[in-house]
This record gives sequence, C-alpha cells and structure tokens, in this order.
Amino acid sequence: MLRSVPAARHRWLPWNGLARGSSRTPQCHAAAAAVSSWHVHDSSSPCASSWSWASQVGDRIQLRPFSAAPAIVGDGIEDVDDRRVKQMRRRRDARIAQKAFMEYLHVTRGICFSDAEHMSKRSPIFISKLLEKVKDAAKEPTEEGEEVPFRSKVKKREMRDERVSKALVRLFNFHPINEFEPFFESIGIAPGEYEPLLPRDLMFLNDDETMLDNFRVLCNYGIARTKIGRIYRDATEVFSFGHGVLASKLKALEDQGLSKTSVIKLVMSSPVILVRDPNVELKILRWLDDVGIQRDWLGRFLSVKKSYNWGKMVQVPQFFSDLGFTNEGIGKLVRQNPDFLFSGSGKMLFSAVLVMLKAGFGKKELVDLFLNFPNLSVDNFTRNLRRGIFFLAEIGVSEEDIKKFVVSNGSILGSVQLKKPNSIMTHLSVGKKRLCRMVMEDPQLLMKFSLGAKVSRIPKVDLHEASFKEKVKFLQNLGFMEGSERMTRGLKAFRGKGDELKDRYDFLVKTGLDPEHVVQMITMAPHVLNQKIHVLESKISFLVNDMGYPLSTLVFFPSFLSFTVERTKLRFLMYNWLLEKGVIATGLALSTLLATADKHFVKRYVVRHPMGLEVWEKFKTEVASTKNNTPCTPDD
Repeated sequence: MLRSVPAARHRWLPWNGLARGSSRTPQCHAAAAAVSSWHVHDSSSPCASSWSWASQVGDRIQLRPFSAAPAIVGDGIEDVDDRRVKQMRRRRDARIAQKAFMEYLHVTRGICFSDAEHMSKRSPIFISKLLEKVKDAAKEPTEEGEEVPFRSKVKKREMRDERVSKALVRLFNFHPINEFEPFFESIGIAPGEYEPLLPRDLMFLNDDETMLDNFRVLCNYGIARTKIGRIYRDATEVFSFGHGVLASKLKALEDQGLSKTSVIKLVMSSPVILVRDPNVELKILRWLDDVGIQRDWLGRFLSVKKSYNWGKMVQVPQFFSDLGFTNEGIGKLVRQNPDFLFSGSGKMLFSAVLVMLKAGFGKKELVDLFLNFPNLSVDNFTRNLRRGIFFLAEIGVSEEDIKKFVVSNGSILGSVQLKKPNSIMTHLSVGKKRLCRMVMEDPQLLMKFSLGAKVSRIPKVDLHEASFKEKVKFLQNLGFMEGSERMTRGLKAFRGKGDELKDRYDFLVKTGLDPEHVVQMITMAPHVLNQKIHVLESKISFLVNDMGYPLSTLVFFPSFLSFTVERTKLRFLMYNWLLEKGVIATGLALSTLLATADKHFVKRYVVRHPMGLEVWEKFKTEVASTKNNTPCTPDD
C-alpha cells in the first residue's frame, strides 16, 4: 500500500521531473531504455505505474497532449521546438525588437510617431542585426550548470521577451546606432545600395532636418514611403532643397497640366524631373498638344516600376512626322499604340524599324505597317519579328528570301509567337524542305503555328508521285512482288530518288557481286542503298583491302555497309591486338565484331587483357585524329 502511493503520485508529475535526478533514476532509465517493454509492466518496479500511461511511437515516448515537459527520446532529452516553433519564436523576437526600436526613436530620439513606426516595421535587416547583438539575452539563465526550476511555457516566453527588450534598451542607451541605416532601408534602399549614401559625419536623423522636411513633403504629397528610396538614390539633391522648394516644384509639374496622380507616377518613375526644368525636360507635352491629346493622358500609362527618357521620347512623333503622317494621324496612332512612346521611351519602336529597314522596307511599307499595326505591344511585335526571322533561317530559307518574306509579310511575322521548328515538323510529320515550301507558298500558315495552337497532322506523302513510281518499278525489276511485305519494307527504308537507287545497285554489281546476291542483300538490309556511291566504295575497299575479308562477306552480313569506317577500323584494330595477346579466339564473326554495342564489346572482350582498356582508348584517339585530318567532300 505504502509502496504504491509514490508511484501513483508520479503519474501526475511532468516527465522532466522523472527524467532528472530522483531516487528512482537508475530503475526509471532502465525502463526507458527497454523500448520493447513499454506495454509490459512489472508491478514490482517502483516506477512501473508511472510509465503505465506512456505509449510507444518508434523510439519516442508520446507525451500527454497537455504536457509542458520536453519529450524523451531514447536515453536523452530533446526540445519539442520544431521548425515551426522556432519560426514563431523568431517572429516574436522581431516584434519585441520592433516595439523597442519604435519606442527608442519616438520617445528617446523625438522622431514623430508615424516615421518611427514605419522605420521599425520596414527595416527587417537592421532589426535582425539588433537581435544578433542581444542574442545572448534570449538564452535561458542557468544556476550552477543546471536549468532553473520548472516554469510554464507562457511564463518562459514572457521572461524571454522581457530579457530581450531590456537588452535592446541597454544597447540603445550605451551603444548609439546610426539611424540613417534603418531609415534608408525603410524607404526601399537595400543595405548594399545605401552604404555609399550614408553621411560620414552624422548618425542621428534629427541632425539633418532638411532631409526629413523634404521626406515629409513627399509623404504628404501622396508618395509611398517605401518608394521614396528610388528618389533619394537617383536624385539625392531633392533632399537638400530649402524650405518650400520641393513643394513648389511639385506644384510646377501640376501647372504643366498634369493631375496629382500623374505627378506622383512621373516623380517616382523619373526622379530627376525634380532637379531639372520641366519646360525643357517635358517637351513631349507640347507634342501632345499639337496632335490633339490631353497632357494628363500620359499619366494613365506611366509605370512606377520603369524609368523614362523624356528627351528621346520626343523622337517618336518626329519620326512619324518624317514618314509623312499628319498631326491628326500621329495622334490617332499614338492613342491606339501608347507603348510606341512608353516602351523603352521609343527604343523598342526604333528596334523594330531597324529590323524592317535591314530587310528592305521603304517609307511606303513602314507607313502601311503602322497603319495596320497588330493589336499587341511593340515589345512583343519586335520579339516575335526576330524569332520569326530565326525560324525562317532554321527551316532553310535563304537570306534573300527571308528579306523578301519580311517585306511582304512583316505584319504576320510580328503578330505570332511561333513554336520551335522541330515541334512543328513533329506535329505535321514533315521535313524542313516541305515545311519551308509550305510557309513560302502560304504565309498565313504561320498564324496556325503559334504557341498554344493545336497543329494537326497533314496527310502523309512519302515522296513525289514520280519518284515513288520509280522506286516501285526498281523493286519490281529486282523481282519484288507489288504489295508484298518485302516491297513494303523496302519502300519504307529507301531514302532518295528511284534513279539513285538504280545507280547504287549497279555499282554493287560492278564490284563483283552476283546480281542475285545483291537482291538478297537488299532484302535483308534495304537501307544499304541509302548511302552515296563514294561512301559504299570506301567501305567495301576497307573491308577487302584493309581487313582482308572476301567480298562475299557482304552477302551474309550486308549491314556492314551501315557502319562507319571509323567504327570498323577501331573494332578491327582492337580485335587484332587481342588476337596477338592470345586472349580471344580466331574466326570471330564480322557481325559480332561490329554489331555489339561499345559497352558490351568492352565488357566482353577488351577487359580480358589487363591493358585492354588503355589500348582501347589509345586506338579511339588515333582513329578520331585520323578522321579529323581527313578532308571531307561536299557529299560527306
């Protein structure tokens, strides 16, 4: 009875109390080590009842869901903090640091609350540096090398937050920070960019009241704080303006006929406009007046993510004027295609024009193109045009024909984003020559070859009718029955014209082979007639003169003519060397010598000799060098 009381009491104690030193430690650890006996309890063990509610999960003891103790794994203790818990802890530390930093800026440094709050929340890299400096304060305190008595998780978090907060306060009091670093980061300048911009003789923002005043003018005007960094980076002089100067410049931009929204976009995309004369910089506005477009129209197409060269933009309407467009025509053209002006400040437009001029466009063709310009951006048009030219070159269109094609069908090329030629040929089941002929005969087909469009297979035509008849006639003369399996297999294997097949057959007969044997060879391997006569001649010469095999060998192994001379030479050299070393039998069949893959040939024959692999690589190098040094004919 008395023995069971302590055990019953231990059921309600956290596991960390049991895991630490107690009078039953040896017996309890013995029970913990015996993983296989979690479900077999001995009533004689003093702590058997204390383990009775634990369940086995692999080597891990599953704790009760409401337990605040660390989990016991094997013989040791492991924190229950997983990745998610650590991430939550880091976020909590960041919030504590933001709060402490904001209080320091607002209360200690006297910065207005809105600025202090923005700096504390929009400078995560600076906050992480602060936390790195006080990381020791986040650690749990120890007493004589052991952990402090058990406390709840909530209490531990509160104590940890308090330690971090106090450590940050001490840091701010005794180690002043450079306030320009978090300020620059909060307005959108990366640490690697703001380092050259840091003042050398200032640390506190209040010491540069002029900068803060201009910063607040921009904020009050409606410019997002996180976007002001671009203005500071591109036009630093703006933040040194005297009182009222910046506000007057913003008002001057509004006086140009721009709305407040347009001025904000203009300043954020082109900060230098604030340090230059808008009457000189924005000449494009006078052009808009001349072509009948309201000035504020441009604000609809400005992007704060881009930058604009307003001086070069004026060249666009001047270019259209030189082509012969009237002011009314220019206005209509620009309204329909505003990216003529805003895409690279006219750069992409002139890139497209340059391609057209190189292809042979004249003034009339350019006018027709712009009057019927496709309904897409000039960026996409220029990109598609270049890809279309590469497409034509890849399918075999000559340079002169490409220029003619661009002149007559430039609008089509620029309107469609073409698939890759290989993809089109695969879907159509045609070759380059036929695809080239199809495109040149009907340029509108390109519209069907755009990305995302389904390309249907066209009826398959193996060869032209005349050539096909010649092949049939050639096989019939050799004794092949029309419609037989032999003729079908031969027609599928043959490449080339019918008269070429007849010439190659005659050459094989002239070498000394019996006509019946040649027919037998064609039946076994019809693809041997796909090679040019000079190639067949070189292979037969190597077989007879260099290898010493009789010509009749081709009757039983006609596929020899399908292998390259280099492959044959390499195998023959290796075979002779192995034969000299006595590690391979004589009389190896030619088909075995050549038809075996390199990997199996090496594994089956080369490795029989210790130096086989070395000699094999040596022969490969010699054969490759011989091939490179041999002049190639156009037919090769």
